[in-house]
Amino acid sequence: MQKLVLSLLLCLASFAAGAAIKTIDFFDHAKVKNMKVSPDGKQLAFNYEEGSEVRLAVMQLSNMQIKSSFAFGENKHVLNFHWANNDRVLMEVAEVTGNLVSMQGTSVDLYAANSDGRRRTQLFQTNMSTYTILHLLPDQPDRILIGKYHWAEKNGMRAFTLDVNRGTERFLDDQPPGVVASLMADNSGTLRMGIEFIEGKEFDQNKAVLHIKQQGQWQRMELPSRRVNPLVQPLGFSADNKIAYFISNFDLAKGDRQGVFAYDFDNKTLELVARHEYSDINGRSVAHDGELLAVNYAAGIAEHEFITANHPGALLLAGLKNAFEGQKVTITSFDRKGQLALFHVSGDRNPGEFYLYDMQKKQARYLASVKPNLDVKQLVPMQEVSFAARDGLALHGYLTLPQQQSSKLPLIVNVHGGPYGPYDSWGFNAEAQFFAHHGYATLQVNFRGSGGYGEDFQRAGRLQWGRAMQDDLADAVRWAVAQGIADPERVCIYGGSYGGYAAIWGVIKDPELYRCAVGYVGVYDMPLFFKGDGSDASRSRNIGQYLSSHVGEGQEYLQSISPVHNVDKIQVPLLIVHGSKDVRVPIVHANNLRRALDTAGKQYQWLVKEDGHGFYQVANRVELYESMLTFFNQHIGQKTPLPVENHAN
Repeated sequence: MQKLVLSLLLCLASFAAGAAIKTIDFFDHAKVKNMKVSPDGKQLAFNYEEGSEVRLAVMQLSNMQIKSSFAFGENKHVLNFHWANNDRVLMEVAEVTGNLVSMQGTSVDLYAANSDGRRRTQLFQTNMSTYTILHLLPDQPDRILIGKYHWAEKNGMRAFTLDVNRGTERFLDDQPPGVVASLMADNSGTLRMGIEFIEGKEFDQNKAVLHIKQQGQWQRMELPSRRVNPLVQPLGFSADNKIAYFISNFDLAKGDRQGVFAYDFDNKTLELVARHEYSDINGRSVAHDGELLAVNYAAGIAEHEFITANHPGALLLAGLKNAFEGQKVTITSFDRKGQLALFHVSGDRNPGEFYLYDMQKKQARYLASVKPNLDVKQLVPMQEVSFAARDGLALHGYLTLPQQQSSKLPLIVNVHGGPYGPYDSWGFNAEAQFFAHHGYATLQVNFRGSGGYGEDFQRAGRLQWGRAMQDDLADAVRWAVAQGIADPERVCIYGGSYGGYAAIWGVIKDPELYRCAVGYVGVYDMPLFFKGDGSDASRSRNIGQYLSSHVGEGQEYLQSISPVHNVDKIQVPLLIVHGSKDVRVPIVHANNLRRALDTAGKQYQWLVKEDGHGFYQVANRVELYESMLTFFNQHIGQKTPLPVENHAN
C-alpha cells in the first residue's frame, strides 16, 4: 500500500496558491464526468460536457488516443454508459434543459455503437414505453437484460433480452406476479427478485410487495413489517448468487433509516447487515464478479460500510480509502478478470479525479481530472453540522467557511431544491467554494422533507411549504449566530427551484433575519403551481394527488404561502434570476412575482437569460455568480473582497 500511496501522490497535480481563482474555473464544464474500462481492459469510455451537450468518447488505453466520439444534438446528454462487450458501448441519452432538472421521470433513449464509431444504432426510444437495464449479460455478448414498462401494460415492468446490434427484443416467460415496479437479476442474469406495486386510492395507500424466486418458483416474501407501507428496493447479489440484498425500512416503526438486508436462499433467513445511525444509503460498490462490496451513506463525510470485507475487491477498496483518507472513493468499473479497477476520488476540496489500478502491479495510474484548471490548494473544508429545530427535530447540514476565518462572518444560507427527496451532501460544491473564496460563509441545511435521513424525516415536510420547512432554515440561522459564526447583521438567503421559493418566502416570513435574498428559477405563484403552470412536471399522471398530499390545496391556503400574494411584507432587496426556456418552473412564476413587486413598489434586481432550469451555458453561469457576488457585496458587504476574474485566459 505504501507503493500505491507514493504512486498516487506522484500523479496529483500541483498548483501555486495565491491569485484569485477565476469565476469560470469554479463553474466551467466538466472535462470528464465518468469513466469506465472495457471488459478486456484495453479501452476507456468517458462522458464529458461540451456546449449544451454531454458527449461520449472512447480512448485506447495503450496510447491514450481518442478512437471515437458521439454527440446527439443540442441539450442531449449521455447520462450513463456501459460496455456491452469488448467492442460495443451502450449510451443512455436524454434531453436536459438545465442543471437543476431532476432526472426522475425524464425520458431516456438507449443507443449502441462500436468503439471505433461505426454501427451507431438506437436500440430503444422512450415514448409509450420506458426501460431500465437490469443486467449486461457478459456471457451473452450480443444481448442485455432490460425491464420494460409500456403505458398499456397492466402488469407493470416486464423483462426482455435486447440485442445490442439490432435492437430486437425477446420476452422472458418467467416473470413475478402482479403489477411489477422493479426487477433484479442475479449474476447469471436470471430474474430472482421483483417488487410488486399496489396502487391505493390516495398517495399514502400505495404499497410495495416483495417477490423472490425460490427453487424455481416465484413466492411472495412476507416481511415482518412494523410499517404500513415499507420501502423495498433491490440492491444486489453475492457472487455465488446464494444471497440477495435489498434496501428497506420495514423493521422500524418510526425514526426510520434505510438498512441493507441479506436474504439467504439456502437457509431462508433474513438478516440486517448495514445501517447508519441517522442516514440513508446513496450508493454501492460492486466487484467484477457481481459481489456487493460496500454501501455509501448519504450523510457525514465520506461514510461507508463494507458488506463483504474479505473479497479481493473489498480489500482493494479499503486500501484505496486509506490512501485517500477523508475522501470519497468509488470503483466505477472492473475489467472482466478483475485485474484492472477504474476508480474515482473526490472530496470537499477535490472536484474529482480518475485513476486506473493494476491488481498485479499494485500501482495506480492517474487518468483525468474533472476540473483540471481549478486551483484546489485554495479550496476550503466543508464541515458537517447538526442542531435541533425548535420542535426538537434533529437537523443536519454543511458549513463552508472562508480560509482562516470562523467568526462574525457574512453568511449565505443556500437552500436546495426539491424539496422532497433531494438533499445536500458533503463533497465539492462549486457555489460554496466560490463564496468562501470571496469571504462568505455558506450554510446548507437539510430541512425536514429532504431526502437522505429516512422516510419519516421526509414525510415530516409534507404540507410544510412556507411553514416548518422554512422554520428549519430560520433555526439554522439562529444557530449560526449563537455559535458566533454568523454576523446577525449580514445574512442573506439564496436558493434554486424550491430553494428559490424558500429564499423569497424567507424574507417574507422572517424579515428580521435576512438582509437580502436571491431567488433562482423559483416557484413563486402557489395557486398557479397547483392548478398547472404548464411545466413538464404538471403533466404527470398523478401530479394532483402528489400536490394535495405534499403541498396543500385550496385557494386561500395556497395564497397564504405564496410569495406573489405576500410581497407587501418584503422589506429587503431581491435578485430574481430565471431562464426564459425553463420548462420545469416556467418563467411565468418570475414574471408574476415581478408584476407584484412593481405594483407594491418593492426593490429588486432582475436577471433573465436564454437558458433552462438552472443555467447550463457557462457564460450564463459566470454572469449569474458574478452578479450574485456583486449583490451580496452590496448588501452584506465584504470589507476586502478578492477581485473577480471571469476570463478563461
